[in-house]
Amino acid sequence: MNSAVNYWSNQPTDQPWLLNGFTGTFSFSDHDLIPDAIIPFLHEYFYKKLPETRKGHIRAIPLEEINALMNEVWEGPGSMVKVARMAQDMQHSRINDTIYDGKDVFKGYDTPTVDSNLGENVVDRLEK
Repeated sequence: MNSAVNYWSNQPTDQPWLLNGFTGTFSFSDHDLIPDAIIPFLHEYFYKKLPETRKGHIRAIPLEEINALMNEVWEGPGSMVKVARMAQDMQHSRINDTIYDGKDVFKGYDTPTVDSNLGENVVDRLEK
């Protein structure tokens, strides 16, 4: 069991003002109002829709889609355990589905070492 699932398993479900006790319908009106605990789930669910740089990440997903997904998944108090577990499962699935052939892992990447002679600007290029 991962730490998020363990954490939410130990949170109260009888306090509706807390996320794990929420009994209503999601209707986020701004991306900044989405609780941080839900963001990893949204990242995994919408992974292929997010920009490659992940800058502005969740803002790329319309609030209507986020609200619809959360209302579909949410089963009332205690649902954060389900959300955390789903995020974990999606992440494991995504990582396990990644094709890795072990060839050219660092192709195109200057790897500075003590003995390398990559030129004066390699550090500057890496820091950008």
